[in-house]
Amino acid sequence: MSNEQEPKPLKDRRTHDLYTDTVEAHIIADMLRIESITTELKEFKTDTKERLSKIEGWVVSIIGVTVTTLLATIGSIVFKVFT
Repeated sequence: MSNEQEPKPLKDRRTHDLYTDTVEAHIIADMLRIESITTELKEFKTDTKERLSKIEGWVVSIIGVTVTTLLATIGSIVFKVFT
């Protein structure tokens, strides 16, 4: 029982405090890394949305030109067959 009530030696306290400070520093560093990664993901999301919007515009334009050309070709073939 007397061992439980005795205060820890000074060396153990210093080791414990050093360990606590080290863990705290690692936690803060990890939190900063997580924040940095989150920021990069948000920027990536924004950039990707912008690029996909541009690609969508190009795809719609290409499909529009293709359909228009197809209709014009079919129309001219039908016109030549019946004229």
